[in-house]
Amino acid sequence: MCTIRNRKYQASFVFLLMMSLLLAACGGGKVSEQVPVSGSSEGSNAGSEAASGKEVELDFSHFFPPSHEMETVVVQEFVKEVEEATGGKVKITTYPGSSLAAPDGQFDAAATGAVDIGLSVHSYTPNQFPMTSVMELPFLSKKGEQGSEMLWKLYEEFPEFEAEYAGTVPLWLSTSDPGQIFTVGKPVKSYEDLKGMRIRSPSAETNEWLTALGATPVSMPMSETYEALEKGVVDGTIAPWEAIQGFSLVDVIDYATVGNFYMTTFFVTMNENSWNSLGEENQAAIKELIGEKMAKKAGANFDDVGQRAIEKAKEKGVEIYELNDEELAEWSKLINPTVEKWIKKVEDKGLPGQAVYDRAVELSAQ
Repeated sequence: MCTIRNRKYQASFVFLLMMSLLLAACGGGKVSEQVPVSGSSEGSNAGSEAASGKEVELDFSHFFPPSHEMETVVVQEFVKEVEEATGGKVKITTYPGSSLAAPDGQFDAAATGAVDIGLSVHSYTPNQFPMTSVMELPFLSKKGEQGSEMLWKLYEEFPEFEAEYAGTVPLWLSTSDPGQIFTVGKPVKSYEDLKGMRIRSPSAETNEWLTALGATPVSMPMSETYEALEKGVVDGTIAPWEAIQGFSLVDVIDYATVGNFYMTTFFVTMNENSWNSLGEENQAAIKELIGEKMAKKAGANFDDVGQRAIEKAKEKGVEIYELNDEELAEWSKLINPTVEKWIKKVEDKGLPGQAVYDRAVELSAQ
C-alpha cells in the first residue's frame, strides 16, 4: 500500500529502493532523490490511511513574512480550525516568507505536488488566470471583504474559472483592500504628476492604466518593494493600505493618493491528490471552513489592517490626498479604457469576458 511520505526525514538508499518498489506496485508515481511531500502524486491512495484514523500532515506555503497577519491571524486560525474540525487527523505546518517556493512559483508548487497548499497573488503569474483577473480591473470595490465575496461568487458561477486552477482544489480566493498610490519625495494630486514616475505595479491590468496616465510601470512582487522604494529603484508603488503596515512600507513612503483604484487578488489552492488523500470524512469537515467563509475572513482582515495602516501613516507624517468625485472622473477617462481592452483580450481567448465583467459590476452594486 502506498504511504503519505514526509519531507522531514532524509531517506537512505535502501528506503528509496523500497519506496520505488512500493510505488510501482501501486501503479505509478515519480521517484526522486529526495523524499517528496505529502501532496505529491504518490499520495493519492492515502485516503485509506486518513480513514483509518492516521494523521495526515500537510504543508502550507506562502510568500507573506512570518510576522504578517495573513500568517499570524488568517492562516494560523485556519490551521487550528482544520485540526479541531478533523479531530486532530489533519495537521498543517505553515512555511511563510517564500521558504518553499518563490512568490511567482506558489501555484505551480501546489499544482505539481511540490507543496500541499500554496498561497500567492494571481498576477505574479501573468496570463495564467484570465477570468480571475476581472477583479484586478479598476473601481470594482471599496472593501476587501466585499471584493473577496464577489470573487468567490464569480468563481462559483462561471465554470470557465475551473481550468485556471487545474491540478488543484481552490480552498478560497480573496482580494486585498483597494489599492492606492504611494510615492517618495513627490506628491501625486493630479494624474499629470505621474508623468515620468516609475511606479511599482502588481499586474498587467494596472500596468495598462498607469501607462495611460503617463507613469512607467515596474512589475515586482510586494516583498521586493520596500528595498526598491528605499533605494530609489522606483518612485512609488500601487498597493493596498494593508501593505503599508504588513510590509513596513510606511517607513519609506512620504505621500499617499487615495482613489480606491483596484484590488489585488489572492489564491489558496491545494494539490488535488493531497485533497483526495484526506478521505471523505476529513474533506467534509474542511469544506465547512473554506470557500466564501474564508474568502470573506481574509478580505475583512485586509480591511482591518488597512484601517490601522492609515492611522499609522498619519502618525508617521505621511501626507494623504484623497481624490474627490470630480477628480476621479478625470482620472477615469484615462483609466477606464483598460476595461474594454481586458474584455477583448479575454474574449479573444474564447472566454466570457464581457459576461464576467458585467456580473462583477452587478455584484459591486449590491
